Amino acid sequence: MTQVSGATGEAGYILHARPWRDTSLLLEVVLRESGRRGVIARGARSNMRQRGRLQPFRPLWLELAGRGELAQLRSVEEMHALPALRGRVLACGYYLNELLMRLLPRDDAHPELFDAYARALAALACGASEAPVLRGFEKELLEQLGWAPDWLLTQADLPIQAELFYRVEAGQGITPCLPLDASAIRGESLLHLAEQRFDHPASAREIRFVLHHLLAPHLGAKPLQSRELLKLSMSAK
Repeated sequence: MTQVSGATGEAGYILHARPWRDTSLLLEVVLRESGRRGVIARGARSNMRQRGRLQPFRPLWLELAGRGELAQLRSVEEMHALPALRGRVLACGYYLNELLMRLLPRDDAHPELFDAYARALAALACGASEAPVLRGFEKELLEQLGWAPDWLLTQADLPIQAELFYRVEAGQGITPCLPLDASAIRGESLLHLAEQRFDHPASAREIRFVLHHLLAPHLGAKPLQSRELLKLSMSAK
């Protein structure tokens, strides 16, 4: 991060943008060293060059001024180009953005989470399989925000065993259960999750269930719009 004449510049992405007053934009951005921030881009709606840069999923260098509720955008440059996200992949990108918008507090910096987000966008843009990318980011999000259990140990500090079954509950960790339990997860799936083997066909559904189950209490009752888009795109196939 660099600072010149009261303005701070660092790597970031646009998470959301909406019109503000007559000619400006109100942005939600995520910055590597500063976390999520609200930013006013004055005159951006009438400045076509700047408006063209202020798009989601583009790696940007953002120079901001001010440390109040809303920072002021001084300048923006695109750091490097990525292929545009389209169709279902675009819905995946919106899903990542919506998770950060809903779960990442303002001014709470998580450089490792920022890097995971950047890797996920780059992987999606370059045609990587969607599910492993999304699961990897969900896992990183839970871990960075302190909501993940130790994937390799039960609540009683016993090692997870592949042949046994377990229940995973937010705030309670991992506990053994019977196979007939409605929330039973195979130990093998938890080991694959810990190893980030998200494309293992026998574990993919259970890993998705565990990660979404742990995110649910923090997301609240309001559905994620991007998940609805992903469901629609799947049903359209």
